[in-house]
Amino acid sequence: MDIMKTVNQAKDLVFNPKGTMEKLKNEQVELKEIIIYLAIVGVPTFLGLLLGYGFIWGGGGSLIGYAFAIALITYIMSIVGVIVFGFILNALAPSFKTQQNKMQALKLVSYAATPWLLLGIANIFPAAGLISLIGGLYGLYILYLGIPILMGTQKEQQMSFFIVGLIVYIVVMGVIYWLTSWIWMQLVWQTVWGGYGYWGGYRP
Repeated sequence: MDIMKTVNQAKDLVFNPKGTMEKLKNEQVELKEIIIYLAIVGVPTFLGLLLGYGFIWGGGGSLIGYAFAIALITYIMSIVGVIVFGFILNALAPSFKTQQNKMQALKLVSYAATPWLLLGIANIFPAAGLISLIGGLYGLYILYLGIPILMGTQKEQQMSFFIVGLIVYIVVMGVIYWLTSWIWMQLVWQTVWGGYGYWGGYRP
């Protein structure tokens, strides 16, 4: 995949979501291309967490290993969450008089996740971390716009499909957040800090 093409596509989705999705609705893609797209637009989130935890929050790089672990886990699990949401959204389609189309659903959720993942760079600064939530809210707007464009949902079903999709999104991301925390605690915290007290005192 052309990285610059992906960057320009992400920019177009942010500034002109409806027009961009109209242009991309007939584009044929495969699952691996969706994953690569999310991996590219998710880089700012990875960097935001890495630099934020490793340098800004972590006192000039003293916790860079810790920061890399949490950034990588969050980065991977965020992509997993978006993909899972896409599969569930597709499974729900017939309930809203919409034909199932797995790749269109995955395209839609990846486009909706774009502003959230891009604004993840704001995690560099603790006080600005909530900016990524603004990206998430804007992404929900993109999801709403894209339901009729990419899924072919009729106007009278659009709001209902969106509301149910929103509930599913909250549940999926809640589970992903829990799994991310669990993986972090089991694979990183216990391994790296298990022999230490809360902030350093060694425990035999």
